[in-house]
Amino acid sequence: MRLTIVQYAGDYREAWQRFDRGGKSTYQAQRYSVDLVGKLAQRLEQVVVVCALTDEPYDVVLPNKVRSIGAGLKLGFQPRDILPLLATTAPDRIVLTTPMVPLLRWSRKKRVRTITALADSFRKGRGRKWIAHRLLASELNSANVEWVGNHQVAACLSLADIGVRPEKIVPWDWPPSHCPSHHAPREHSPGQSLKLVYVGSVEEAKGVGDFLRALQQLKAKGERHQVSVIGRDRDGSMENLAASLGLDEQVRFAGVVPNEDVPHAMREADAVIIPSRREYPEGLPLTIYEALAARTPIIASDHPMFRGALVHEESALIFPAGQSDALAAAIKRLNGDGQLYARLSRNSTAAWEALQLPVTWGDLIEKWLSNDPADQEWLFAHRLNSGLYDRQIEVRKIA
Repeated sequence: MRLTIVQYAGDYREAWQRFDRGGKSTYQAQRYSVDLVGKLAQRLEQVVVVCALTDEPYDVVLPNKVRSIGAGLKLGFQPRDILPLLATTAPDRIVLTTPMVPLLRWSRKKRVRTITALADSFRKGRGRKWIAHRLLASELNSANVEWVGNHQVAACLSLADIGVRPEKIVPWDWPPSHCPSHHAPREHSPGQSLKLVYVGSVEEAKGVGDFLRALQQLKAKGERHQVSVIGRDRDGSMENLAASLGLDEQVRFAGVVPNEDVPHAMREADAVIIPSRREYPEGLPLTIYEALAARTPIIASDHPMFRGALVHEESALIFPAGQSDALAAAIKRLNGDGQLYARLSRNSTAAWEALQLPVTWGDLIEKWLSNDPADQEWLFAHRLNSGLYDRQIEVRKIA
């Protein structure tokens, strides 16, 4: 069996070499996924990981027998640019972790058995977006695409909304690495300045600019909170914005930190800010899991993918996405209400447990690769319309 895994980002060679030197993960489950792919390479004829975004083009076979190909492409590339590299791997099985129509079309024409393991949401739209979603749904509904995996139930429902057949969709999750039971509930004395943390891509669409503007508004009213921004500010635009708003002494841009250090950073903070704008194609951010596991209260936007996962005033404070004044008001409210703060921290266990799913990323791939009929039946029993997720779907509808 010749398996090819195609990724938008996440340089496999770089990650494997970093772990081999004793380094840490840069995001949750990175070591888990790298090790799982390496395990597959020990028993399959060939395992290839093709990554689009890499610093340079390369094609190497690593000591763990995984062939790692870096396309050397940059942001804004055309998906068809990956096709020549995919063709060189001559796969008879393909796993796509990114929804690229040209690659799906190629696999259909070549009749290559395919699944997806996405972490994307798909909002209904008009014009070009509607056409793009219909093309994507048509390819995902093709016979050669045997399962359409997506991260968490909400993102899977968004696939169904654009026309993907629910009986093909399988919700998956990463195995948990941190649990709220490891920590006691948190408390906060009203009126004390807060330590706030943001973790993720540092860009406007993720709401970082809205967060900075909210801090500036609070500062103008005499409230100064210390902030740590963890993640890559690719063009420096957010750091420049913070400087222009006079927030240099309040906001520290920490850059990328090892994922193993994120739980501690969240535990040290008084609140985690998750301000994604609605247009950002979130699945369900791992930041939500990590914050709940740390039992640190969350202030989050009303992004559609958060609906049901976070409930206003029960497991988080929710504000209208893109509205910095509403975010400022939420920060002020959390800072002034000790009972609310304690309740959010206390309820984090139940919120975290409600997000757990029976299918992991590894389960989806390994059971699909298996020739055992019992494994295929297992996947069938965990499809979106199996009934297993009805409670989560109902909670989301109510929210």
